Amino acid sequence: MNEAQILQIAVAIIINSQNKMLVVQKQSSTYYQLPGGKIEVDEEAIDALCRELKEELNLPLVKEQLNLLGIHEAKAVNEIGKTVRGYVFKVDISETQQDLKPHAELKEVHWLAKEEIADFKLANLLKEFALPHWLQKQN
Repeated sequence: MNEAQILQIAVAIIINSQNKMLVVQKQSSTYYQLPGGKIEVDEEAIDALCRELKEELNLPLVKEQLNLLGIHEAKAVNEIGKTVRGYVFKVDISETQQDLKPHAELKEVHWLAKEEIADFKLANLLKEFALPHWLQKQN
């Protein structure tokens, strides 16, 4: 695949104390996706994720809260003809960090319950990688 068609992103799987997964919706999108964003040139994925979560959710993190689960490529939902290469991290947050509000380009922040999955239009990376990981952990 042409590397110019690949968007490098760093995203977070965040599960709260009620076993709900954090999903966000950008102002310009009808899809819900994992929080995070594009990795800048010469930026490490973990640093990009920390920066994005601070900008979009006002969620300051330390690297010890992040654990890389894997890298997954999926068809981009917001940019036609592009593929996202997602560096997917499990992010552990404290109960006091769970009251999150949208900032920057985010329109909505939602804690997704397992029963709600069918009611939401989910981005491919979330459906293909994060959901199976989360649901497997619930069994």
